[in-house]
Amino acid sequence: MLASIIFMSCKKDSNDSKPIDLSKNGTANCYLITSSGTYSFNAKIIGNGTSGIISSDFHTSNPTISPVSVKLVWQDYYYNGKGLITELTLNEDKTKVIFTISEAFGNAVIAVCDVNENILWSWHIWKPASTVKHLSSSTGYDIMNMNVGATLDISLSGAIINDTKSYGMLYQWGRKDPLPASATLTGTTTTVSAPMYDMEGNPVTIQNSSWTDVSNNTLLYAIQNPTICFSRWGQLATSGDWLTATNSVDALWGNPKGYERDENLTYINKGKKSIYDPCPVGWRVPPSDVFRNFVAEDAVLGTISFDISEFQVQDLNGDGEITIDDYSYGWFFKLNENVYSYFPSASRFDGQYGMLMGSMSGIWGTYWSNSPDGSADNPGRAYSPLSFGTSPIMVTTLANAGRADAYSIRCIKE
Repeated sequence: MLASIIFMSCKKDSNDSKPIDLSKNGTANCYLITSSGTYSFNAKIIGNGTSGIISSDFHTSNPTISPVSVKLVWQDYYYNGKGLITELTLNEDKTKVIFTISEAFGNAVIAVCDVNENILWSWHIWKPASTVKHLSSSTGYDIMNMNVGATLDISLSGAIINDTKSYGMLYQWGRKDPLPASATLTGTTTTVSAPMYDMEGNPVTIQNSSWTDVSNNTLLYAIQNPTICFSRWGQLATSGDWLTATNSVDALWGNPKGYERDENLTYINKGKKSIYDPCPVGWRVPPSDVFRNFVAEDAVLGTISFDISEFQVQDLNGDGEITIDDYSYGWFFKLNENVYSYFPSASRFDGQYGMLMGSMSGIWGTYWSNSPDGSADNPGRAYSPLSFGTSPIMVTTLANAGRADAYSIRCIKE
């Protein structure tokens, strides 16, 4: 399936209300909303601004853009004539995106356009039903309690209610734009991502790029087309990246040397937030050692454990031992003494086809770090600080995967 690009007309209306400024304390690619109302954010600064441009290989050296219009790319809630986003405008001097969000919970992507209606930049609007907070970890990081884009934090208090609302969004490594996970806890090979809608409630779909031609697999084209999942099929033999092999950028999520270790095998570089980081203000994509405590304490970082008794997870049924019966479409991993957090198995978009691997929803979970894999033997790959599954039963706290695959993200505090 080849992607066809259709740009919607962009609104140019003004809005005289005084919205809540989401970018007052900093800009980001994701803005977290806690209640219904009218909000605004800076329409002229991409990502986290100047501090986020950390590589000469980025598509620009200037974080400032000049939009002329705005549009809703997609929203994942629309019911009875009303969406998550009910109004959307660009103010008169074209410096602020202004939008009204309803009482519903969900996700949306808003973009600003140039005079030719090409997308200049887009932002993820995230309104969860559960409170987003940080949890302390024995690894020294303050970790978000749920995946980016999840609307429900599945807690250990009370009965465990499994719900795809915990899955959140999926991301090709280095990209800022989210791809919705499955709408069902489990799926088949034909399962597609959760439904999305435009401003009028018409369906919007994630499309895959060409399987044979990778000439459009560039940073600029990705920015202009946030609903395309890029296939690496045209370069299977040379790179695992969604970018063409010659345009691969290790610094996209701010830690180009994140794979370097000292004599004690401790990771030296933790990185910093980049303009492509998909986490909200005050959060960022974690480095590779963030979940190293999720297997047996004496295990070497990166060990693949097939022994459930070594998993540092909650004994859900209280029978005194860890078994597959304690798996619930994901694990409650132990962050710290008596502190657990649910990591769902949201599966992935497969980077070869650029399509959701829905048959593994509820069975397989993988999370991205900000670090590339620096090995010459693994071009176009990056580190995953957590990967687990039930077919086979396994957990590893350091794997590598093709950057074209789209996985979950669990942010850490900056």
